[in-house]
Amino acid sequence: MLYFLMFPLLGGAIGWGTNYLAIKFLFWPRRPLKVGPLVFQGVIPRRRRALARAIGDVVATELLSREQIAAALSAPEIRAKAAELAGQAVARRVLMLPVLSPFSRSMREKVGEMVAGAVGREVAKILADGGQDWTGRVLAAVDLAALVTERLEAMEWDALEAMVYSVAGRELKVIEWMGGVLGALVGLGQALVVLLLG
Repeated sequence: MLYFLMFPLLGGAIGWGTNYLAIKFLFWPRRPLKVGPLVFQGVIPRRRRALARAIGDVVATELLSREQIAAALSAPEIRAKAAELAGQAVARRVLMLPVLSPFSRSMREKVGEMVAGAVGREVAKILADGGQDWTGRVLAAVDLAALVTERLEAMEWDALEAMVYSVAGRELKVIEWMGGVLGALVGLGQALVVLLLG
């Protein structure tokens, strides 16, 4: 009867422990560890470049294609906000020009408002005329896959590991506990075999 307690407990502990270690070995060891002719390194550190490239390609082709971004940026409210921000940015630069310093503050502010309005209207017209094609041409100069790849490759290990656990932490815990449950079931089966054969 002791087998029915000991075998499932031992099997459960082994199953949980092996799954726990398997999950940890996704990230650890971070640097190659040589033991004789064998080299040990976590799966993600060893394949970091390939994974970063694959994620960058997926983001750029499946999740955020140039066409999708161009369509989103061509929305009227986005174009209006871009025109407004462009006008404000140019007006701030104009107000810093030394040629305006002799004028009163209220006069400079009026000049700034006029410049912001004029630039805003011109940018709005350019964006409206070009529409999605114009945005697409601008985005064609941006390699989104390379940007994502570069960002992932530059991330600190702790931040990368925390990101994975924040997204899939619950699922990884379930995998750990499932290892324990399956190990306990195997131990129970072993106890039955010992009972039947003994």
